Amino acid sequence: MTARSVSWTDAQRVSSLLAQVTAPRSQERTTLVSPMAPPRPAAPAGKAAPAPVKVAQRPPKEVPRLVQTSDNPADRLDALVAWTLAHHACAGAFVADDNGLTLAAHGISEAHVSLVGPLLSALVGVRTIPGVDATAGALWLGAQMMSWVEARTPRGGFCLGTVGDEALSTRAFEQLKEALETTLRGL
Repeated sequence: MTARSVSWTDAQRVSSLLAQVTAPRSQERTTLVSPMAPPRPAAPAGKAAPAPVKVAQRPPKEVPRLVQTSDNPADRLDALVAWTLAHHACAGAFVADDNGLTLAAHGISEAHVSLVGPLLSALVGVRTIPGVDATAGALWLGAQMMSWVEARTPRGGFCLGTVGDEALSTRAFEQLKEALETTLRGL
């Protein structure tokens, strides 16, 4: 066999390459990124440099807790959807069971809600992974984002979802989950 094998190496060539890689580097610092503008001149003696402009940060919008006052399931679900639309950035909201049956909805198509059953069924396998919480998430649906939270009860799983331009924040997910659990409590 005259062809070289894959494991064949030239010890002298390897030593040469290692020497190049491990060669001592100069002590000069090299600038990898050039400055965008020349440095500002120092303030004249006796005058303080202007303070940097501070951008005021808005505190996060305070969302009131959902309070359910009715024992009627339909009223409770309608109140949950109305509260969601009023306090979260979304164009539509819905409540569905884990089979995808729409229990309450506003501003959302049946096609979006019909995805809930298969989606929650698909997440059953993900929930078996230790340390993974698959009870909330977001999914792009064309040009809109569907975000959802899920709550499990002895009667099965229920999903509160929103459709909007972007996914909800972690804080919004927590608020929605708490509101869904409040709504389902006692039903």
